[in-house]
Parts: sequence; C-alpha cells; structure tokens
Amino acid sequence: MRMRGGIAAVLGVAMALLAVEAGPARGGEPATPEDLAWGKTVYVRACANCHGTQGKGDGMAAEFLDPRPRDFTKGRYKFRTTPSGAVPTLEDLGRTVSHGLAGTAMGPWRELSSKDLRAVLLYVQSFSERFQAKAPQPITVPPETPFSLEAVKRGAKLYTAIECHKCHGSEGRGDGPSAGQLKDDWEKRPIRPPDLTQGGRFKRGATPRDIYLTVFTGLTGTPMPSAAEQLENAEQEWDLVHYVYWLSQGKRPPAP
Repeated sequence: MRMRGGIAAVLGVAMALLAVEAGPARGGEPATPEDLAWGKTVYVRACANCHGTQGKGDGMAAEFLDPRPRDFTKGRYKFRTTPSGAVPTLEDLGRTVSHGLAGTAMGPWRELSSKDLRAVLLYVQSFSERFQAKAPQPITVPPETPFSLEAVKRGAKLYTAIECHKCHGSEGRGDGPSAGQLKDDWEKRPIRPPDLTQGGRFKRGATPRDIYLTVFTGLTGTPMPSAAEQLENAEQEWDLVHYVYWLSQGKRPPAP
C-alpha cells in the first residue's frame, strides 16, 4: 500500500507539471486543483515570508518593509497592461515576479522555472475573487512616434495642461503642491509621487513603453490615475511619454 501511495504521489506531481506546461494564460484563467497545490508549495517557499500565508501582505518580514508587501486578497495591482481598475493578466503578474520592482524589497525571482512561475501565479490569483471574472484584455499601445526635442517640448506643455505638475512638480522632482497630501487606497498610508528625474527607480521600468503603460493604465490603489481620456491622439500620448523619459534621464525641462 505504501508503494501505491508513493506512485500516486508521483503521478500527482507529474499531473501538476503537465498542467503548468499547458501554455500561456491570462488573468482570470481557471486553475486546476493540481495547479493550486503546486503553486501553494512554491508560494510558501518563495512568497509567504513577506506576503503572508493567506496572501494578506502580513508575512513575518512585512512590518520591516517600506513599501509594505501587496495584499493579494484585494486583487488590486499597480503594474498592469490592462485598463485602469482592471486586474492584471497572468503575464503582467509574471513580469513583476521575474523582473522585481525597483526601489522595493521585491527583487527579481528569475530562478523560478517557467513551471513554478505559472503555478505560483495561478495560486496568487486564487486569493481574490476579482480574478473569477472574464480575463481582461491589455490596452493597445500605439506605435511609438519619433523621439525629438520638439516632441519633448510639446510633451512639456501637455504635462502642465493635464496637471501632472500638481503632484510631480514643475521639474518632475516629486515636489508638487499636492505631493505632501497624497495617500494610498489600501490603508490610507502617506504616499509620495516619484521623482521623475530618477528613472532608475521607476518600479515598472524606465523604457518609453514602460512609461506609456504607467501613464495610460494608471496605478490602481494610488492617486495616480490613467491619462487615457485626457489626450486627443497617439502623437500627444507619445509626446507626453517622451517628456517624462527626457526627465528620467536627469535632464531639466527644455526651454520653450
């Protein structure tokens, strides 16, 4: 009987591996019991110390971290390719885990195999009912327009026109008049707007595409809204992105 039990256990692990290898998935994908069992094993080993065994962001190390670990039970995530307020896709979660978040205790977990990564992401999704809805679709990122000084100058005007300066400051240093009054939506903790001149500390990343996604999906749970409805066309969108990218390289706003 012990041998049969051992064989059953091996078969169970094999089934989980096959499920993990089933191919790419998006947020909200149903997970099999084998997926969740395998994912829980990975989660306890790699994630629970910060995020807690129940995914509430209350692990043993949480009180020592700033910013605090994400509470997965709320299903609210900052870094997504999906519209403002939507849950992220599975690929979005995977990118955060694989690349980490600059300036936080969330380092890159590149040592996870693709099997382990997919399983643990499905397990993380299981903490929130928000992932039971239909999988969201990523926003469409239009082709990038040419980067030029003129584009940067146009972007600087848009930056002021849609009032980015109120939080980020006139030179993007995170010192706008509203900067000291901002709080997050989770526990109403004070939150500072990032210094846009420090591109190396952008949590998602500092490529033009990274900046585009941050600006036009917003950061759920923070005062940073999506600017998707504030500009008229893709050229204006990329002008604004190019201005932020210019600042992120440590450059001062260009003369008009």
